[in-house]
Amino acid sequence: MNSAGSTAPELTTEDDFVPDVQTLEILAALAEGKNKEEAAICSHVSGRTMRRKLAELRVTWNVDSNVEAVVLAVRRGLI
Repeated sequence: MNSAGSTAPELTTEDDFVPDVQTLEILAALAEGKNKEEAAICSHVSGRTMRRKLAELRVTWNVDSNVEAVVLAVRRGLI
């Protein structure tokens, strides 16, 4: 049951969404100054998968760039 007493799943808001481990690895690599290609290699994903994960994260967190996503992840203590 959720806080409203319903068994329906609660929707995740952009404020409490935590990305998966691969996305966090990508963000951490970008925060370290790696370029996108290097970040994908470090995270063991293809460039296409990395771009998709970052695009989904930007939409979920309502940010316009990967830099903003990295900053938000740092501020939230995720990386």
